Amino acid sequence: MSPLESTLEKSYIWLNFLQSQLNLNRREDAYRLLKVVLHEIRDRLPVTEAAQLGAQLPMLIRGLYYEGFRPKETLRKDKSLQPFLKAVEKKMPRFYPKPPSELLKGVFETLNEFISAGEIRDVKSCFSQEIRDFWPAAAPKKKKAA
Repeated sequence: MSPLESTLEKSYIWLNFLQSQLNLNRREDAYRLLKVVLHEIRDRLPVTEAAQLGAQLPMLIRGLYYEGFRPKETLRKDKSLQPFLKAVEKKMPRFYPKPPSELLKGVFETLNEFISAGEIRDVKSCFSQEIRDFWPAAAPKKKKAA
């Protein structure tokens, strides 16, 4: 499998997982939501932590994650839950079928599924206790057979 085919496959796995988690009708909805939430996370992280998270994303998702990234211009100081939810609500279409809290949890669950537990712990540590409490606990990862 070529690197392009591999990243397409991995990206579709992520999007299909998110689409399934939230029972979304279209993969494009999952894509848009993932982009919005990843940007909101990225823009609230120190640059080093943002880069460490980005390193664990599939190449295509990493591209959307870094799209428009200007660390000196975009770093948001408020790392509490309500501004985060308001930003998600503002950037998602008004007709979206789920409340912002459910959308955000769906993306957090997707990250839990595909990002290492150590990186999730590092990312969460950059946020307020309110967001750390809101972020669902990750299900234990299944060990792969040797």
